[in-house]
Amino acid sequence: MQARERRAALREREGLQRQREAARVRLQQELDRYLVCLGGGTTDLNGLLYHHMSKDIASRRRLMQCLEKLGGYPEWDPEICRDLESFAQGLSENQRKARLLGKELDAALEDPRWMADLSALTPASEPCSTQG
Repeated sequence: MQARERRAALREREGLQRQREAARVRLQQELDRYLVCLGGGTTDLNGLLYHHMSKDIASRRRLMQCLEKLGGYPEWDPEICRDLESFAQGLSENQRKARLLGKELDAALEDPRWMADLSALTPASEPCSTQG
């Protein structure tokens, strides 16, 4: 019985970890798109992020929340940068301006999968207790 409980707890923990990872990937992608819409290309996205966070602008709080949830400044590999350049080139000026309103970024920040609480689960390496 304990072995089954441990396996169930492990499956639940893994599922929650996958949910959190999916939320992180979504947030990273929306941050990437937001930054590329600011202009300046993809040469120094972290510099662009820092520059816009240091300004007294409405998006400062939003950008700081992104860094907090992502665990710091992201790393952008060349493939992501190429995809972002293509994404930016395919946008009309109105689409770019709409993205800069930040609705997609806000939605990614509020993704319910961030709420997956891994700390509430019994670690898989410890036996589960049925006593309360």
